[in-house]
Amino acid sequence: MNDVQLWDALRQGKKSALEAIYRREVVDLFRYGRRIIDDEALVEDVIQDLFIGLWRRRDGLGATDSIRRYLFVALRRDLIRRNTRLRRITGELDETSLEEETVTSIDADIIEAESQELRSARLKEAMKQLSKRQQEVLYLKYFQQMDYHTIAEVLEINYQSVRNVASAGLKALRKLTGLLFLLWWL
Repeated sequence: MNDVQLWDALRQGKKSALEAIYRREVVDLFRYGRRIIDDEALVEDVIQDLFIGLWRRRDGLGATDSIRRYLFVALRRDLIRRNTRLRRITGELDETSLEEETVTSIDADIIEAESQELRSARLKEAMKQLSKRQQEVLYLKYFQQMDYHTIAEVLEINYQSVRNVASAGLKALRKLTGLLFLLWWL
């Protein structure tokens, strides 16, 4: 079932469609949410509320050709809104840094595994030097395989800005990983 059919089934009140969407998207939504807000419980709550809201508002939902894009936009908006509200209520200033996913390698060859870990560590260190916006754009592009138009919709910025941020981020990564590589050999 493609996105249009699955979304239409949800809009018609089929719980199986909601369940299918949830099962298909929840892991990636959680990963993305954790990159925005470093609070597992908050991310889980917002995702749950997002799906409850989808079910409650199913009659009023508009059409979409990309369920993932719709959910990522909604999750990002809801997380930022909820986190802002919580900070106002508690007076706390939470750090909302983007954490990098841990990449685990299951290679039979120990040397290749160690080499991969070293490259991954260097990339993680370089990613920490990027702006939060650059990290978010590169995460959506390379970990979620979204195109630039979709990223622009998710982040609510224009297409060219997404391209510029991605380009600057990749350029900085090349520069940083090159410097890290040289330092590693010294």
